[in-house]
Amino acid sequence: MVKRTFSFFLKKLRENPLVLPAVILAAAFYSGVLRVSFEKPCRALFPSQKISRISGTVVSNPARVSDYKNSYRIKVRLDSAWTKDGAISQADGVAEVFVPTSLYEIYSPGKLYSAWRGEKIKFLMDSGAKIELLVVPKEVKDYRGGTARTKTEFHVTKIEKCVWQKSGVGFARGIFMRLQKIRALSRLHFTRLMYAWGKAGGLVLALLSGSREYLSGGISEAFRNAGLSHILALSGMHLSLFSGMAFFLGRKTFGKRFAPAFEIFAIALFFWFAGKSPSLFRALICSLCVIFSAIFHIKIKSMLNVLAFSFLLHIAIFPADMFDLGFMLSYGALAGILCFNELIARPLSRIFPHHIKNSLAQSSGAQVFTIPICMKFFKVITPMGIFASAAVSPIVTVFVYLSLAFIVLSLLCPFFAPICGGVLGAFYFVLEKCVFIFAKFPRLKF
Repeated sequence: MVKRTFSFFLKKLRENPLVLPAVILAAAFYSGVLRVSFEKPCRALFPSQKISRISGTVVSNPARVSDYKNSYRIKVRLDSAWTKDGAISQADGVAEVFVPTSLYEIYSPGKLYSAWRGEKIKFLMDSGAKIELLVVPKEVKDYRGGTARTKTEFHVTKIEKCVWQKSGVGFARGIFMRLQKIRALSRLHFTRLMYAWGKAGGLVLALLSGSREYLSGGISEAFRNAGLSHILALSGMHLSLFSGMAFFLGRKTFGKRFAPAFEIFAIALFFWFAGKSPSLFRALICSLCVIFSAIFHIKIKSMLNVLAFSFLLHIAIFPADMFDLGFMLSYGALAGILCFNELIARPLSRIFPHHIKNSLAQSSGAQVFTIPICMKFFKVITPMGIFASAAVSPIVTVFVYLSLAFIVLSLLCPFFAPICGGVLGAFYFVLEKCVFIFAKFPRLKF
């Protein structure tokens, strides 16, 4: 058995020449032999602890964080910094900034602060906005890369300015800023449409934009306890569903010749709207490799080679992503599926029908490399996650397809929106019950 397994992996390495360099680099980085260059920390003419005001450009989607439950985290590329005594300095680097919910949620539908009519300014804070903030610095330990280092977080007390204006010189720069503002407004209006659809809309918002603020109480924890956290994370599953629908519509509308071009445009649009995350960027690279291979009639012998190429390109562009949990789980799950799916599927074929066998084999393969990661970061393993993923993933697939169809229908004919929300709500009820059932099974804690 050991000899046969060893021969199987040697065959895989011969068929996938990029896998060995990817494995060697991963081992070197995660063991600490090679160091990763992270984003430049905040730098000014005076220490970060003395900074009381900063200005710069938002370069990330605002995200609700568990460390500070009443705050949203954003990343800001700094331009200037001030101290309490009025000293000003040019600043450089990317700062991690935490904005209180009472300030950020002014525009958010249904939130406590959305109907505020006081003196607080109203703003649209998203990637691309130019901001000026009053802040309180706080030093914390950062353990990425295997070694502890000190970094400075900035907690906002007041928003002095948040505007969308042309930054830099040139026509292209102006167009870029306009697109960033269109994206922010689109995400806001999409949030409002999903809010009207209740609990189902909250899940659609999480699946298509990565925003989990409107998930109904307990459902996010239930997904985690059932071993289904990967479903809520923007990843290859969401991009592949969107890509498949785009290819189908492109072939029906523009013909088979132009369908790949429409598919590329659609997945690029989805990536632009959802925002860059490590798992979604991995899915984007893999999808583009497959599409361009089909366009130029290049035969892909193994998707494992595509995954290895994606890994090498990813760490070349965004090396700091290597220590992001989403990065590790995304690459680990897909690597496990591609490496072990065939081995696991053989014995299962004698017991289960074809579709069930494939689902269980993929779920089991994904667990091979993700279990050690979960043990290290979460101190828990969810064995039932294998069966939960096989059972819930097809339901989520249908749910996403229905959501996309209903969104298009609601935009074209707004009077259908309440009907679409009702139908999707009924489907969500079934999905929610399945997730809560699997969440009740015991987990192994370490």
